[in-house]
Amino acid sequence: MRSTAVLIAAVVGTALAAQQPYSQCGGQNFSGDKTCVSGWTCVYSNPYYSQCLQSTGGNGGGSGGGNSGATTARPTTTTTRAGTSPTPSSGGGSGGSSGSGTTYKSSFTFYGAGDTFGSPNCNTNTAACGFYTNPGFSAAASQNIFGVGPGAGAGPACGTCWRLTAQTDSSGNKLSNAGNSIVVMVNNLCPAQGNPLCAQNGLTGTNQYGANVNFDLCRDSGASAAMFGNSGVGLALGTAQQVSCSSYSGTVVH
Repeated sequence: MRSTAVLIAAVVGTALAAQQPYSQCGGQNFSGDKTCVSGWTCVYSNPYYSQCLQSTGGNGGGSGGGNSGATTARPTTTTTRAGTSPTPSSGGGSGGSSGSGTTYKSSFTFYGAGDTFGSPNCNTNTAACGFYTNPGFSAAASQNIFGVGPGAGAGPACGTCWRLTAQTDSSGNKLSNAGNSIVVMVNNLCPAQGNPLCAQNGLTGTNQYGANVNFDLCRDSGASAAMFGNSGVGLALGTAQQVSCSSYSGTVVH
């Protein structure tokens, strides 16, 4: 009887461990459950990230199809995503996906060759995630959302896609291109140490601009030009919403 009870408890525990909608369910170094709640399927995005998306077929619950979605053979060097080609205009790179996840208040900065800090080209595979995008917009995410600190390699946010929408400058003044949004893929870390913009205490903490997260846009991927455009600023505030990488138009290069 005891062994039967233990077995039932284990089954229930497994069911409860199924990933929630839009959560990560696979990818390199991912150790969590690779199944999704009923009606959602684990869909491969890139070698670093698979995500629970709403099932479109008649395969029922997401647990069976989700596991196979995470292990299906895929290209190991590059991954091309469909969608509207990234352009430096409102909605650039947003594609046609209606799926969306968590939204945070966010600050946006940029780095890369030619910035005032003398940074090198940011669009290389020396990024913390070990890949870059070409074409496609990329960004470094603040440590609280990247998931690991400096020297720890690829964090759980590697390969996730986010719709970033700028609204105001750092003083709260509405931007000339307010509402402009782009979709980026995370491929690098914005470390907390020595960088107040990326030093939020968890996802409920804020930086000096009241933002829960910061996305440092890779200038060399075209992300900063697409986001800031002719607004005349290099730091903006707005929102960051995690989206399905089917919304992303670009190629992962190792």
